[in-house]
Amino acid sequence: MQFPRISVMLAATVLSFMFANASAQSRLPEIGTTGASVMSIEKEQTFGDLYMRQVRATAPIAGDPVLNEYLKDLGNRLVREADDVRFPFTFFWVNQDQINAFAFFGGYIGINTGLIAETQTESELASVVAHEVAHVSQRHLVRNMGSMQNAGPATIAAVVGSLLLSMVSPDLGMAAMSGALAGVQQASINYTRMYEQEADRIGLNMMARAGFDPQGAPDFFGRMAEKYRYASKVPAMLQTHPVSEARIADTRQRAEQMPRPLVRDQSRYWLAKYRVQTRHLKQLNKAALTNAMANANNNIAQAARYGLAILQLDQGQPEQALTTLQPLLQRDPMNAFYLDVQTDILLALKRYEDALKMLEKAYIREPNEQTITLNFANAALEAGQYDLATRLLRDYLTRDDDNVLAIDLLIDAYRRKGDPSSMFEYQSRLYALYGDFDEAINSLHRAHKQSSSELEQRRLQARVEQLMEQKRQLEALR
Repeated sequence: MQFPRISVMLAATVLSFMFANASAQSRLPEIGTTGASVMSIEKEQTFGDLYMRQVRATAPIAGDPVLNEYLKDLGNRLVREADDVRFPFTFFWVNQDQINAFAFFGGYIGINTGLIAETQTESELASVVAHEVAHVSQRHLVRNMGSMQNAGPATIAAVVGSLLLSMVSPDLGMAAMSGALAGVQQASINYTRMYEQEADRIGLNMMARAGFDPQGAPDFFGRMAEKYRYASKVPAMLQTHPVSEARIADTRQRAEQMPRPLVRDQSRYWLAKYRVQTRHLKQLNKAALTNAMANANNNIAQAARYGLAILQLDQGQPEQALTTLQPLLQRDPMNAFYLDVQTDILLALKRYEDALKMLEKAYIREPNEQTITLNFANAALEAGQYDLATRLLRDYLTRDDDNVLAIDLLIDAYRRKGDPSSMFEYQSRLYALYGDFDEAINSLHRAHKQSSSELEQRRLQARVEQLMEQKRQLEALR
């Protein structure tokens, strides 16, 4: 899926506003500072939130709770070991087979599903995530923009908007960038060599403290550089993060000086990788999965069996999938990866009570776990237990209020329950998360008309006014 030009326009709009406000400042930030003179932390979070709304609306984000939970856990392990963290981080998957990862304002980090498919160990995946966390914690994008202030607000806005776009879709981003440069050297808007080296160094330290093997970084980037040395088209990540032999050698030397950690359990990494390759990228067939089930590495063999169960389920063979998954579930009945697929199998077989019983037991043990909660709510929906579904989802959204999948399930629950006022209200929340404030406001008007409670109508009207203010703030940036 191509990343539409609307995102370039939004980024340019936001950045024009930012630089118009900052143009009176004549002194550029010193190297090594955090870019506070260019953009405050509060504004960075605001701009990141606006851009994320457009990413949700236009990028093929993978709405997969079990993968999301895995990436969040891995990312937060690294963030806990990072210095200069100023705000919460948000990690998300983009379902594209390109090898890419990117970070932008406000702690948002996107990882392509094609990246985990290319890695060979969890430490290799962690090396890329740590590198992006370092870019954010050191505010490299903000600091880079500070060095461009002399180019003028309009040029900077267009260039950086194109740069942000190139992180998600390099071909489209680079095309937009070529028309925006207008005399500005392209090298000046790429991540500079200094920033890349800084992110490498900080990322390695972060990895080591978090218990990952720092050798994952030179191993992965070295293999990528060798694989695409003579390629006419290189992966997205190598376009925005150029890798030289000197950089790989420096990273390897640093990694060799660090202690090697104890071997960690990588079973979740392999389950995530095989889930991506089987369900999202469609890279593995029955023969490949069956062959991998004989691998001497038990983690790989179990992940391949898990992938085969997914393949059978997705091909409309729930009975075969049930048989394939059973040994894994018996060995580890609380594993969220297995529970997710087992739920879908039981629902496909219309064994609703079995699914609810299994998930209720898991929910009692882990009531805040995303995969268990959303599967429990979905099973309740399919079983016709709408009150249970709405209760689970509303409670979950108090902790994760911008979870698109949870909101979408809740909209469906209210629709089936025959509660149009609540349905329209949550539709409004969903539209707002996608940056469509007009439809968000229209949905609240519909909810207002359906409500018979004066108190509820006042609350909805207050929310309309809040959205109108957000819309005015966005329009003021144009």
